[in-house]
Formats: sequence, structure tokens, C-alpha cells
Amino acid sequence: MVKKIISTIFCIFLFLTLMTQAALGANNVSDINVDVVIYDDGSAYITQTWNCNFNEGTEGYIPIENLDGMSLSEFLVSDESGVYTYIEDWDVKASFDEKAGKYGMVKTNKGYELCWGISEYGEKRYAIEYKINNLVGGYEYFDGFNFQFINSGMGTLPTDVTVKITMHNGIKLDENNGGIWAFGFDGEINFENGNVVAYTKNPLSSGTDSVIIMLQLNKGLMNPTRVVNKSFESVKAEALKGSDYNYGTDTNDSSSQPPEEPAGPFEWILAFFMTVFPLAVFIYFILRKGKPKREIQSLYKNAEYFREAPIAGNLEATFVLARDFRQINNEGDLIGSAFLKMINTGCLEPMTEKSVGFFGKEKESISLKLLQPPQFTGVTAKMLYDLLVLASGSDQILQERELEDYCSKNHKEIMKIIEAAKQDGQNTLEKIDCYDTQKKDKFSGLSQRGKTLLLNIMGFKKYLLDFSLIGERTIAESIIWQDYLTFATLLGIADKAIEQFEKVYPDATQHSKNAHYYYLVSHRYTKATYQAARSSGSGGRSSFGGGGGFSGGGTR
Repeated sequence: MVKKIISTIFCIFLFLTLMTQAALGANNVSDINVDVVIYDDGSAYITQTWNCNFNEGTEGYIPIENLDGMSLSEFLVSDESGVYTYIEDWDVKASFDEKAGKYGMVKTNKGYELCWGISEYGEKRYAIEYKINNLVGGYEYFDGFNFQFINSGMGTLPTDVTVKITMHNGIKLDENNGGIWAFGFDGEINFENGNVVAYTKNPLSSGTDSVIIMLQLNKGLMNPTRVVNKSFESVKAEALKGSDYNYGTDTNDSSSQPPEEPAGPFEWILAFFMTVFPLAVFIYFILRKGKPKREIQSLYKNAEYFREAPIAGNLEATFVLARDFRQINNEGDLIGSAFLKMINTGCLEPMTEKSVGFFGKEKESISLKLLQPPQFTGVTAKMLYDLLVLASGSDQILQERELEDYCSKNHKEIMKIIEAAKQDGQNTLEKIDCYDTQKKDKFSGLSQRGKTLLLNIMGFKKYLLDFSLIGERTIAESIIWQDYLTFATLLGIADKAIEQFEKVYPDATQHSKNAHYYYLVSHRYTKATYQAARSSGSGGRSSFGGGGGFSGGGTR
């Protein structure tokens, strides 16, 4: 029995040691720059430049699949030493030496794998060039594509990605002649100096991360060969499904739940001590990209209930600090909280209007009457109110559709409010000494006061989510249904908070009736502003979700 236990322990030790060595020697791609040049016929010449450190394996590869109506040509690979030699029948099982300095293409049942020999271990730069024929399709009313430039099927995901799209004929792209959206990663996409530029802000880390870009072009900029017998709106509708371009305030933030703590049987204590070092190293290399999330989860777990609006009720400062530490998933929730606060403070008055449509069917609409500008501090509400004045016209009564049309045409104005709120919140946090300026790391960069404020936000969020368990009845209903719900909206948990409030206060009161109605109004009008602006194609933050129906580039 003892020999069996010792043998098992030894096997575990050997297995973990080998895995640790694999982790230490794993391949790494620090960044990929993708340059896309679009030609008049809709084809595109694509150059991917890889900066990487390969220490194992024999080849690098890029899957290019789902080329519906497209084709691939002019494939070329080179490194610092020059152009590689093309091999007609690429053998993925060939040796390292047989692949060195060579490249080739493997035909799959869904497309291609572009392959090349690693050639030598260590730091290298590869240039992978190819042409996608018929990338841009000619749709009804618009031309465009929805293409996956970096996909989850790659063996090694890059840390940073930049995609630059340029028109070969010299036409400058901007929001007047094009629309842009990005999916699958945390980053930005913008019009910059006549080009489209998308880039990651955080590493691609999970098996589902990718870089998908949708580009819409006005007719007349080019003459695409591939003609598609449907509207580009149908392509856009499919891509926006599941994305945060389609605004929603009810989010399920996994960081709100503390991580599960693994436990092992007593009889393996000896094995644990014998394997602790390689196991620790292995976990470090495999899970290091999840460190920020684990640290946030640990902070949340230890946060004590906080019963007041965070940071003395400052929406902007709370928004910035909560966003930096993943307590907010959707920037549109800031707009929703500002709407709700303006309604609660008498700046806006909801008005229900009924009308009779076709076939005698009664329709109900909610308008907003603009009464007075906000008197409370905060740049978000003041800028939003000014925008509503412009959208409403001379009667100062704003219809939902009226606001949606205005924001679709003036999408930059909504994004300016978000950016102004970020700057205002950042300035406030700096003034109240939230940061330790000597440290650059986000977590250690908080001062003691900053850590306290962050714990207050987490504690307040936890307090709202556990409200019924606490059975809190010492807070005035007006505060619960107004101030608490405003910040619950900001934190993206309004629906869950309302459920909790109703369990403690099951009897309908004027406060609860108003709160339900006002929250409905703020939600609808947030969709009319933020979603209209986000979906307009003017650029800005990318969406992790969505991007479905892409017409090529990677696995589905």
C-alpha cells in the first residue's frame, strides 16, 4: 500500500514538473499588426506582422475558413532573413528542419490553413501576406463586409492586436461615408486620418476571443465584384445580436460571485507538499492572465455591506472607479442613471400619451417634458439635458422616436457625454487622493482612500443584491426607491435590486409605483440615446459579444 502511494505521488510530481516545463517554454505572440488594403473591385491585400517568441513546435499557422463567395490567393511568408520557399503539398507532420524557411497551404473542409516553418526558436518577426478576393460585397444600399481577422482557432493567441484598413484608391474613410463596428475583444475601433483602426486594450486570453470587424461603405466609393442579393442591414442585424451595441441594463457580472475555493482530501497532504513548487509555477503560467479578475473577486468577497450611495453620491467618480475594477459592464448604464436622477429630481416629467393606430388598435407612448436643467453637480446630467433640449425642438416635449433619430444623426454627442463623464470622474478621484501616484499597477496604484472607496462600491452592490436577506427596514422608502435605484442602474443591477426591494416592501406604495414607472422610462430613453449612438457605426469601444454571421476569416 505504501509503495502504491509513493508511486502515485512520484507520478503526480513528474507529471506536474513536465507540465511546468511546458508552461515555461510555451510559445508567445506579443503582438500582431494587420494591414488591410481594399481595392476597387472589393478584394483586399492583407499583411499580418507577427512579433513572437516560439520555443516549441515546428510551425505557425492561421486558419482561414468560411470564405462564402470569397477566395484566397497571393500567399507569401517572410522573416528578417527574406522570403520563404513555397511548398505545394505542405506536410504538417514534417520535421522542424524540413519546414525551416518554407511555407505552404493546407486545404480543409471549411477553407485553408496558412502554414510556415518556425525555422528557429527565440524572438522572431514573421510577415504573412495574402489576398482575399471579393472581401467587400455589394449589398442593397451599401457595400461592406463582416470579417474575422484574428480568430479563436489559432494555436497561440496574441497579446496585442492592431488592425488598420485603408482604401487603395486614396479615398479617406470617415463617419460620413462609412460605418464601423468591432466584436470579440476588449478594445476600440475608430476612424483615424482617413483609415479605420481597431486595437485591443486587453490581451486576447480565452478560447472564444477574436477580432471581428464590420465595415459599411456608401455606394459609389468602389465597385465590388461580389454582388449580394440582400441588404446590408440584415448583415448588421445578425452581427449586433448579443452585442452591447444592443443596450441592456440587466447584466450578470461574474465578478460579483466569490471564487470557489478548492479543497483536497487529507491523505494527499504529503503529495501536496512534494508537488507544491511545480504546481505553483504551473498555475502561475496558466492562470496569470486571470489574476486581475481573481483579485477583484477577492476584494468583492471581503467587502462589507455599505449602506450609502458611493463616493457621496457622485455618479461620475463612482462610474470611473467601478468601471476600472469591473463592477460595471455597460457604459450605457451611466446614461440610464442620469435619466433616472433627472426624473426623480423634477428636471424631466414623463407623460403617457395614447393614440389610435390602424384597425383601431390603441397605442401608448411615453414622452418627456423638459422642465428645468439639473441643479445638482455632475457633468453627465447637465450635458444630457442640453442634448435633450436640442432633440426636442421648440415645444420642449421629447418623444422617444424623436430622440432616437437625433442621436442616430448626432451620435458623437452621446459619446462626448461618456468621455466627459470619464474625465470628470477621473479628476474627482485624483482630487480626493484616490491614487498612489508612485505606483503604475492598477491594483497597487490605489491609495488607502481609493481602496476604501472601491470597497464601498462593492459593499453597496453586495448590499443591494442581498437587501432582502438583511431585511433592512431602517432606510426611508424614498431613499431606497430613488437614490438606491439610481446607483443600482449605474452598476447594472437595477432589475435584481427591484426584486430585492419588493421582497422587503411587498405592499405597493406611491414611491414604489413611481420608481417602477420612472425606471421603465429611463430604460427606454437610454436605448433611444446610447443604443442609437453605439449602433450608428461611428466607432468607439468594441463589443465582446456579437459579431455573428461574419462572412469569413475564421472558425464559427
